[in-house]
Amino acid sequence: MLDVQVDDVGPPADWVKINVRATNDSFEVYALVPGLSLDEVRFQSDPAGRLISTGKPNQLDNFWGVTSFKKVVTLPARIDQLQTHADLTLHGCLHVHVPFVQQNL
Repeated sequence: MLDVQVDDVGPPADWVKINVRATNDSFEVYALVPGLSLDEVRFQSDPAGRLISTGKPNQLDNFWGVTSFKKVVTLPARIDQLQTHADLTLHGCLHVHVPFVQQNL
């Protein structure tokens, strides 16, 4: 079991589901953000192992009740923020590939 912490910043957004798994060289972060498009979702990372994910629907009064959110995911290791990248599917599945920092041997 990974020691991952997910915190809401501001109003709770329980409709955003986040799951993290570790591979041999990275964390794979999956978030369900249905109803949001690529231009409505942002994420930032820092070397300490934090991912900050935010979403803001272009249309605040929407049929699905999608609201703005900001979540901080604290990962249990240092990460390579320059190699971190994300993809969002048309179905609202956000995938963030987060490589570990490579140690110089």
